Amino acid sequence: MQANNGNRPSVLRFNSNNTGSVMRITINIFMALTLATSITTVSAATPAEQYEKFCTICHLPGAHGAPKVGDRDAWTQRLRSGLNPVYRNALEGIPNTTMLAKGGQAGIPDGEFRAIVDFMIAATALPPSVISDAKRYDRLGLTDRDFIRRDVSRDGYLSRQEVSTDLVLLKGFSRFDSNRDGRLSETEYRNAETALERERMAVNADDAELYLAVGKAITAVKGLKKDEVKVEITAGALVLSGVVSHPALAIQVQDAVKRVPGLKSIQNRLVTGDQMGWD
Repeated sequence: MQANNGNRPSVLRFNSNNTGSVMRITINIFMALTLATSITTVSAATPAEQYEKFCTICHLPGAHGAPKVGDRDAWTQRLRSGLNPVYRNALEGIPNTTMLAKGGQAGIPDGEFRAIVDFMIAATALPPSVISDAKRYDRLGLTDRDFIRRDVSRDGYLSRQEVSTDLVLLKGFSRFDSNRDGRLSETEYRNAETALERERMAVNADDAELYLAVGKAITAVKGLKKDEVKVEITAGALVLSGVVSHPALAIQVQDAVKRVPGLKSIQNRLVTGDQMGWD
C-alpha cells in the first residue's frame, strides 16, 4: 500500500481478430434493428435508435468490461441473477465500473432505458431457457446485491457453503438462522450484516492498529497487485482508493475489510483501469 504516485494508467483498447464472431454479432444486431424499424410504433423503434446513439460505443465491441451484444456467454452469466438486477444496473449504474446510471443519459425515462436493455438482449438471441430462468429468479423478489451475488445455487437462500469465504458470517451462521432451517433468507442475511456491522463498530482500536489489520486483510485478496490500493484511516473511518485491474477485485477488497473490528465506516472509492482509460 502506498500513496498514489499520480501516474496515469494506459488506455485499455478493444482488439478482436475473430471475424466470424463479429459477423455473427453484426447479423444479430441487423436483424433486431430490422425487426424494430419494421414496426411503425414509436416505442418499438426508439430502443434501436437509442442503442445505436448511446450504447454501441461500449456494448458493440465489449469495451470497458461491458457485455458485448451478441456474446451469449456474457449475457447468460448476467441473467443468471434475473432480469431485474440487469435493469437495475442499467438504471442506477454499477459501482466501481464505467457503467454510469443510464449510461450517463439521465434524460432517458426509465421505461425507455429498460427497452434498450431488452433490445440488446434480443439482439444477442439468447436461448428461451435463459430468459425463463431469469424470470423465475425475478419472481423470488430479491433486491440485495450482495445476497444475489452470493446465491450461487439461485434458490433464493444462502447455504453455509455459499458464505464459506466470509469466516465471520460463517461462524455466526446458526445465530442468524432464526428459523433454524439450515440456510439464510435475504431477510436473515440483511439482519446478519446489520448485526455484524454494529459489532464491528463497537470495538475500540486506534488507527495504527486498524491500518495494520486492514493491510493484512487486503494482501490476502488473490489477484490484487502490490500497491494497487491506498488506505486512509481517520478516527476509525476507512477510505479505500486506487486503481484495480477488474471490478470484481473492488468487491473482494470490500468483503475483505468489512469484518475488521474497530472500523467505524468504509468508503470504497476504488476504480478500475478501464475507468481511467475511459476518462
